Amino acid sequence: MLCMEEWQHTAAFVVQFRAGTDIEAGRLEGRVEHVASTRAKRFNSLDDLLQFIAAILKELRDSNEQ
Repeated sequence: MLCMEEWQHTAAFVVQFRAGTDIEAGRLEGRVEHVASTRAKRFNSLDDLLQFIAAILKELRDSNEQ
């Protein structure tokens, strides 16, 4: 199981929004990167962003349960 310091690093993400983002209008565009693995994805919606983050966090949890 990960300790708090390890979790803070392995669960860290950088989110970069593009100029076309208009949160009030529900338009999110940008790029998200998982800090520990450097895996990245461009997103065009809040759902895309959250799906990427959820998938990475699930992988982390699953790998720590083994």
